[in-house]
Amino acid sequence: MTGPLRGLALACRGVSFSYEEARAAIPALRDVSFKLGAGRSLALLGASGSGKSTLLQVIKGLDAPEAGEVLLDDVPAAAAAGAELRRQVGLVFQTPELQLFATSAREDVAFGPRRLGWQEPDVAAAVDEALALVGLPPEQFGGRHPYALSGGEQRRLALAGVLAMRPRLLLLDEPFVSLDPATRRELAKILLRLRADGVSLVLATHDVDLAWALCDEVLVLDAGRVVAAGPWDLGEAGRELREASRLREPFLVDLWRRLGRDVASAPRTVAEAAEALR
Repeated sequence: MTGPLRGLALACRGVSFSYEEARAAIPALRDVSFKLGAGRSLALLGASGSGKSTLLQVIKGLDAPEAGEVLLDDVPAAAAAGAELRRQVGLVFQTPELQLFATSAREDVAFGPRRLGWQEPDVAAAVDEALALVGLPPEQFGGRHPYALSGGEQRRLALAGVLAMRPRLLLLDEPFVSLDPATRRELAKILLRLRADGVSLVLATHDVDLAWALCDEVLVLDAGRVVAAGPWDLGEAGRELREASRLREPFLVDLWRRLGRDVASAPRTVAEAAEALR
């Protein structure tokens, strides 16, 4: 990223959405409401089938809610005034192959900026910057075919294709699935860098430890309904809610609790824990 961005504020008001199967409506989201401030990060948690992926697609505009609305910087995203704001929302799918189609990594990343009408020098600069940011040096990876890359490299390339358009709100659907530990750590560093640059993040994940490390707030879905929204609740009520949603407590929070320490000061990363225990 060339400099700090002001992230987009996000809100959903009473959002509902259903899929149609055998001529019957199957509810996926039921009256979902929450807010996320500009530059904040949100962990979207819940069991498989709880509606996490559907919610991301509705926020991006790939699916239209049957009730309620999505707002970006307090502007209804479906309104004419919200069209430009929605173009500043990036979505990285869980399966990177869904976003890779060009004959080279460079051309794949360039597709989005060109669709936005950027001049070629700006496109080239954005491509180089995005590839470098995700750890795929353009001089080494730019000419390679996307399907010649490893699974982790494909995940990074898909992210680069979104980052090249300089999104102010980034939606990520299970970005850590099937990644080896080293690649997971590198991706976490990238997301922390984006947070520091001012980008708003919504991270759908089953990994509560990464969610704890990366996200200021949580949104827990169960069968398409919101069961918790807002800052992390580390008290007994929060523990019971996570257990009811089949989510374990973040490891470092559990460690702090077992050590008899104040969980309100629980570290977010192993490095912070090591420093606190010295």
